[in-house]
Amino acid sequence: MQTDPTDHVATLKDTFARFSSTDNLIPLLVDALIVTALGACTFGVMLPPLMLGYTAMCMRIMRGEKVSIGESFQGMERFGASLVLGLLVLGAALLGSLALGVGALVAGFFLSYVFCVQYDRPELGPVDIAKESFRLVKDHLAETAVLWVIGAGLGTLLAATLVGSIAVFAFSSLLTALLYTRFVGR
Repeated sequence: MQTDPTDHVATLKDTFARFSSTDNLIPLLVDALIVTALGACTFGVMLPPLMLGYTAMCMRIMRGEKVSIGESFQGMERFGASLVLGLLVLGAALLGSLALGVGALVAGFFLSYVFCVQYDRPELGPVDIAKESFRLVKDHLAETAVLWVIGAGLGTLLAATLVGSIAVFAFSSLLTALLYTRFVGR
C-alpha cells in the first residue's frame, strides 16, 4: 500500500495496518520491550545498536518482509558505528539543552531519521548520517512535524502504562520507517 506522505490520514492507516498485522505485532512489541529494557539497564550503551536493529526490523516490514522476535539484536553487528552515532546524537541533544532545553528537542527533531539512514546507507559515517537526516527533515518538514505530533500525542495518552509506552515506541518507529522509505523512494 503506497500512499502520498502528505496524506496524513492514509499514512496513519497504512502504518496501523502494518503495525497490527498478525505477523508484525508481537515481534514489534516484544523487541520494543527488549530495546527499552536493555537500553535502560545498560545506561544507554546498548541503546544505539538495538535501535539500529529495531529500525532494520521496521524497514523490513516496509518492504513486506516477515520479521521475528529478537531481530533488534542484529544491530549489535554494527555496535561501534551505531554507538558513535548514538554519542553524536547525545552530544547534539546535550548541546541543544543549553538553549533552555528547546534546543535538545530541535536536535532530536532534525535527527529523526538517523537510524533509518544508518541502516539504509551503511557506508556513511556518523556526521554524514546526521547531515542526511537533517536534509530529509528540512525537505519534509511538515511530514516530520506530524510524525512528532502523533508520537507526542500517543505518548501523552498511553505513557501511563508499560504496554502503552511500548506500543507508542513501536508505532512511532514504524511510522518513522514508513515516512523515510517514502521520502527516499525505496
